[in-house]
Amino acid sequence: MGNRVRRLGLAAATGACLLAGAAAAQMAPQAATQGPLRLVPQPIPSPAPSPAVEQPPAPPVPVPPQPSSAATVVRPGQPAANPAPIPQPAASADPAQIHPPTPRPQPTDGVAAVRAFYDALGQADAARANTYVIPEKRGSGAYDIASMNRFYGNMSVPVRLLAAEPIGRNAVRVRYHYVYVNGRSCDGAAEVALAERDGLALIERIKALNDC
Repeated sequence: MGNRVRRLGLAAATGACLLAGAAAAQMAPQAATQGPLRLVPQPIPSPAPSPAVEQPPAPPVPVPPQPSSAATVVRPGQPAANPAPIPQPAASADPAQIHPPTPRPQPTDGVAAVRAFYDALGQADAARANTYVIPEKRGSGAYDIASMNRFYGNMSVPVRLLAAEPIGRNAVRVRYHYVYVNGRSCDGAAEVALAERDGLALIERIKALNDC
């Protein structure tokens, strides 16, 4: 009796194993056809949009001035047009041109002519001194302008007329003083002969009465 029960239990276990193996064999082809399992990512929910923050209005962008339609366009290789001249202030008129200097009147008095002559020498102005000399002797000999300017311009004490006295109708005696640049002093005297030209008294000749 006990042996029979063991045999029945063994048979039942064997049958259960066979049934399990058949089921496993049936499931294997199905799994092979289906292939490996695939993982499908789940969509991540996007965060809810935050409430909009009101921004201040942007400042206006300055627009550069546009060139005038009349502006000249210079193309490569084309010479640029000459710029418009800059207006210059009007030059002021020379007062000497508006009011020309009045010519120095020549004295008709012999003493006045001699005094004017020595006054010009005291300023080392030989050109003016020559205007009191007769025309035929001006700028030559003892009245050479360059020589006179050189001599009377080298005075440490300029020529100064001390006296001018008429001696006769056409002569004047003079006394003068000067100190030369080298220190030599002169207290001179001379007789000046006069001649009349066109109503003017002019110097014709000067005769020194001493060594200067």
